[in-house]
Amino acid sequence: MLKRLLYAFAGLLVMLGVALGIYAGLNMLGEPSIKPGLAVFGNSGDRPLLPVQRDTFVQEEREYLCGDTQIVFLGRAPRELLGLDREELAKRYPPAEGWSMEERGRTLVFKQQIEDFCPEHRNYRHLGIHEGYLAVFQGPLGYDQKLLRVERNIPVTVLHPDLQLKLHKAGDFERQDPETQAILRSELEFPSEQAVNAMLENLDELTESGDNPRA
Repeated sequence: MLKRLLYAFAGLLVMLGVALGIYAGLNMLGEPSIKPGLAVFGNSGDRPLLPVQRDTFVQEEREYLCGDTQIVFLGRAPRELLGLDREELAKRYPPAEGWSMEERGRTLVFKQQIEDFCPEHRNYRHLGIHEGYLAVFQGPLGYDQKLLRVERNIPVTVLHPDLQLKLHKAGDFERQDPETQAILRSELEFPSEQAVNAMLENLDELTESGDNPRA
C-alpha cells in the first residue's frame, strides 16, 4: 500500500515538473504581438503605392451635385501613370479642377467633384422660393444650387396656403421625414422642363381652396 502511494506521489511530481517546464518555455518565447487572425496590413501588405506600380489599380470617379457617383475607369494603372509620385499625379489630376486622391488598399482613387447634375438628374426640375416668388430650380428637391428662373408674376403669398407650406418645407428638404419628402417629391419635383411647365399652366387648380393635403 505504501509503495502504491509513493508511486502515485512520484507520478504527480513528474507531471508537475512537465507542466512547469512547458509554462517556462512559453514565457521564454513570449506572446505574439498580434494575435492570429488579427494581423493588420498596410495598403499593399508589403510596400507603398507611390510612385505608381504596375500592380497598382486606379479608379476614376465623378461625383455630381446630386450626390450620385459615376465610375469612369477601373483597372490596372495606365502606362502613362507608372512611376508618377504624388506631386506628379497632382499635375495630372489638378485639385483646382475638383480632383482629390485617396488610397484604398491597392487602389488609387481619383475623384472629381462636378459642379453639375448627373445625366439623369440634369433634366429634373423642382419648385421653390426665391426672394418671395415662385421659382424653378434644376435638379431634384434638396438641391437649390441652380436657379433657372423666377416667376415674378407669382408671389408665394398669392398661392394656396397648403402649397405655400409645401414650398417652405421644400426649402428645408433634408430635415423633413421620409413620408413628407415623398409627398413633396410627388407635387414639387418633375422629371423634365415640359412637366414643370405643364404644372405651372394649371397652377390655378393648385391655388384654389381645394382638397390638397398638407405635407
